[in-house]
Amino acid sequence: MITLKAIYEKGVLKLEKKLNIPDKRTVKVIIIDEFAKDLEDVFGLFKEEINLEELRKEWERDVSN
Repeated sequence: MITLKAIYEKGVLKLEKKLNIPDKRTVKVIIIDEFAKDLEDVFGLFKEEINLEELRKEWERDVSN
């Protein structure tokens, strides 16, 4: 798994740096809005427990299909 920063601009998601993956490789993108993350960090809002085991199972199910 790779975590990258990107900017969404004029309908295009622009990555901060180039990926080192083969052309036409299918990837899954999970978007975390930095504003919501900042609010949570500062004010403790939007608390939601993340079950990493469930997230991995869902990831494996989606990627393997």
